Amino acid sequence: MKKSTVAVGVIIALGVVWTGSAWYTGKQLEKNVEAVVNKVTADTSKKLDAEIHSTVKDFHRGWFSSHFILDIAPVKGITIDGIKSNQSLQLNVDVDHGPFPLARVSSGNILPAMASAKLSLINNELTRTAFDGAKGKSPVEAIINYAWGGAISSDITLAPAEYKDQNNSLTFEGASYHVDTNASMNAFDYEGKSKKITFSGKNNIEVVVPGMTFSGHQNKTPFDFMTGDQRLDFESISISTAGKPVARLDGLSFGANVDLSADNKKLNAKGEYAVASLSIQGQDFGGGKIAMDLASLDVVAFADFMKDYRQLGKELVASTPAQQIDPNYISSKLKALIVSHASKLKKGEPEVKWLINWKNEKGEAALNLDYQAADTNKRLDESANETAALDSQLKYVAAKLVLPVDMAIEVGKKGLMVADHKSEESAKAKATQGVNGLVGLGSMFKLITLENNTVKLDAQYSQGYITLNGKKMTVDEFRQQYGRLGSLH
Repeated sequence: MKKSTVAVGVIIALGVVWTGSAWYTGKQLEKNVEAVVNKVTADTSKKLDAEIHSTVKDFHRGWFSSHFILDIAPVKGITIDGIKSNQSLQLNVDVDHGPFPLARVSSGNILPAMASAKLSLINNELTRTAFDGAKGKSPVEAIINYAWGGAISSDITLAPAEYKDQNNSLTFEGASYHVDTNASMNAFDYEGKSKKITFSGKNNIEVVVPGMTFSGHQNKTPFDFMTGDQRLDFESISISTAGKPVARLDGLSFGANVDLSADNKKLNAKGEYAVASLSIQGQDFGGGKIAMDLASLDVVAFADFMKDYRQLGKELVASTPAQQIDPNYISSKLKALIVSHASKLKKGEPEVKWLINWKNEKGEAALNLDYQAADTNKRLDESANETAALDSQLKYVAAKLVLPVDMAIEVGKKGLMVADHKSEESAKAKATQGVNGLVGLGSMFKLITLENNTVKLDAQYSQGYITLNGKKMTVDEFRQQYGRLGSLH
């Protein structure tokens, strides 16, 4: 009897505390929601370079839950593509109060939390097309959990949808994402998975992506850009026309990492693009990767470059429709931006390394490219000769190639079979002739060496000297020996 009374007493006490805490959480939510929403909106506006504002409407507070509508729209007088002046994005927000939000408890999570919110889009003029594609369901839903310490955990779901117009159709089988944010909102961990995506367009073209995953960790820096790592993996991407295969990529992946040195003065970055297998019209071309390693880039110079890069993005958005689709106009703007920042970006003498690797059934080729810039902000004597002027621009540049001849012939053969529809025998003969001709020419001029039927090239320039396949020369000596190559056609 005593044990039963204690148990009931504990349950009653917990119920009273829960009810009181839930009511208090609801009061605090009503008092602070506007400030929290404004902070998130300001951070989002800054990151997206979009001037937007948000308003909390129709707030209703209960003992255990609250409800309100979040209205997001462009700042008055600001135009955003796709949004009319009288349109806004609206979200239904249902909040379960802590310390034990009912939504979390019902899903089996009994850990205490400040609140749990469920968000869904409201069907209005702006979102009607998205709702139609999702067959009347909210295209996006999210469950957001707020910890007592301020950390936020979000689970976002994209509903299956189908969108069509006169020429194209897109079928999407849904996706899910998870995002964790710390209390200061300056560190993010995320992961997600997308199901099958099918695009059909003109000329019976079809692109199918069975699934993809992504993940990453990002940190804000004092320099207004993010560091961290991210990865994107595609199971495969296949392209066909009228049911016939055109191309297929299996095991396609992208990875990147950006971090700062211990003193926050240098930026280091790595990136890699890889494909396990590439098939074109049924011909297997093999697989490979492109990897980049950047070291010792001056952080302040990079931050200034990114600031102007974002400003250029705004200018391009504000340009005329014709300019927005003109590649020459866009490339000229980008070139001007890069040229204007080139000398500052060379401060600190950053180094870039590239690795290009490709492998097929006949062998594996690799090309390594290394480059280290010289600090062009250092004063150069006006009487300096041509070599000194070159050394003022770069510290060294190097290239190393390893290319099996049989591997090159195999690539050429399959390329001819695809492009010219030649038979395998004819394509192999022509590819062999072409590759052997180039190898012979390179050997004759001593640009390459041939060992075990593998082409090798090792070239570098540093401080006035060129070293080619082990032979060291001055720039003038190199010109005397190889200058005649420029007259060849």
